[in-house]
Amino acid sequence: MLLKFFRHLKGYVSFTASGKFPERFLNAAAVNKLNLWDAYPSKGKITAKMAASDYKRARHIAKRAGLKLKITNKRGFPFFAKRHSSRLGLPIGALLGTVLLIVLSQFIWTVDITGAKTVSDSKIREALADNGVYPGAFKWTIDVLDSQRAVQMDIDELSWVSINNLGCKSTADVREKAEKSDEPKSQSPCNIKADCDGVITKIIAENGFSAVGEGSGVKQGDLLVSGVLPTGQDTIRFVRAEAEVYADVNSKFELKIPKQYNYYSVSENKTDRKELNFLWLSLPASLNFTAYPQSVSSENRVNLSVNGNALPLGITTQTSYELNNISVKENREMAQQTFEKAMLLYEAFENPSATVRSRDIKISEDENSFIYTCNYTFNRNIAQSVDFNVTEH
Repeated sequence: MLLKFFRHLKGYVSFTASGKFPERFLNAAAVNKLNLWDAYPSKGKITAKMAASDYKRARHIAKRAGLKLKITNKRGFPFFAKRHSSRLGLPIGALLGTVLLIVLSQFIWTVDITGAKTVSDSKIREALADNGVYPGAFKWTIDVLDSQRAVQMDIDELSWVSINNLGCKSTADVREKAEKSDEPKSQSPCNIKADCDGVITKIIAENGFSAVGEGSGVKQGDLLVSGVLPTGQDTIRFVRAEAEVYADVNSKFELKIPKQYNYYSVSENKTDRKELNFLWLSLPASLNFTAYPQSVSSENRVNLSVNGNALPLGITTQTSYELNNISVKENREMAQQTFEKAMLLYEAFENPSATVRSRDIKISEDENSFIYTCNYTFNRNIAQSVDFNVTEH
C-alpha cells in the first residue's frame, strides 16, 4: 500500500515495447537498473509500468535494442498537477484547506460529559471551562491532571474525574460520591428528654423507666424516660432508653400580607438574537436590536454535526422576554386565600409528622397590610435521645 502511494506521488506510465524480440527490453532494463512492474506479454508486445522519471532513459535503451516504446497511460500527482495547472485556485484552495485542517485539529471542538446523574452538565461544563477545557481550547495547553484535580475540588459532589482528549473531542467521565449510609444505632446508654414544652398525651416506652405520666406538663429538656433501671438486688443497670412520647405542643404562625404590592410577570413579547459560533468566536447573525426596560433571557446553542460528530460550528439563539410590572391590590378575601395556602405549607413542611389538634386564627390590619396569626396545638412525638456517661450516675 505504501509502495503504491509513493509511486502515485512520483508519477508513473504504462507503456508497451514492440519489435522483433520485445523480451530484449526486459534484459536491457535489468542491466541498466530500470525498475519495471506489472510486466506481461501481449500479442508480440510487452506491457509494463515504470516511474515517469525513468521513461526518457528507457526510450534510448529500447532504441538501441531495436524496439519501440509507446505510452498507453499516465498516472500520478505530477500529471494531475500539469493537467490542472491553468486552474490556479484549485491547488491554492487545496493547500489552504490542508493548512486549515491541520490548524483546526489542534483545538478542542466539543466537550462531552458522561457519568453524571445528579450533578447538572452545565455545572460540570462551567467547572471544566474555568480550568481550561472548553470548545476552542488549544489542546496542547491543557494540563489534564491539573484540570481533573481542580474540577474535583470545585464540585464537592464528585469523587472522581477523568478527562480524555481524543482528536478534537474532549470527554469528561465523572463519578459522584456515594450517599452516606445510615449510621448504625448507638449502643451506649441514654435517656429520653423533651425537645420542647408540652402536655403528655401518650407514652410508648420500649425500653427504660418512664419518669412522667399522661397528662403531665413538661418543659424542654425534662426527663421523660430514664435509661437507669433499678434491679431487685438494690443495684441499677444502664440501658439505652427507647420510647415515643406524644404531647400537645403550642406553635404560632404569623403572616403579614401587604394591601398593595408589585411584581414582574413575563409577557408574550420576546426578541430573538442569533450568533454564529466558530470555536471561541461569536459573530452576530441577526439585526434585531429591540431592548426592553426589564427582561429575562435564555440561551440555546445548537452545533452542526456530521455522522453523529459535533462540529465547532453552531448557532446560539438568545431569547429575551419582556417583563411587565404588575401592581396588585389585596382585599380581605384575597388575603384570606393567601394565608390559607401559607398555612397548608407551614403544616406540611414545618410539622410534617404532627397531628393538628386545633387552630385559633386571629385577623387584624393596619394602614398598609393584613396581619394573620394562627395559634396551633399540635400533637407530636417530643422524644429526644440524649446519651450519658455511666460515670455521671
